[in-house]
Amino acid sequence: MESSVGELLSLLAVPAAAGAAWAGVKSGLNGARESITQIERIVNRLDEKVDQHGERISRIEVETAHLKSRG
Repeated sequence: MESSVGELLSLLAVPAAAGAAWAGVKSGLNGARESITQIERIVNRLDEKVDQHGERISRIEVETAHLKSRG
């Protein structure tokens, strides 16, 4: 009887371990999703800043060309 109880407990440990492993994987995936979302936000902000600087540079180039043509 003792061996059958021990076997039963060992068989129950496998699904419990698998469930715990899955919970760890799921938690890690959720953390990765949050990190990816943060990275996307940062990249979008940087993209906007690059666009703004590109527009400023273009305006300065136009103004410089205009001043050179007047001089």
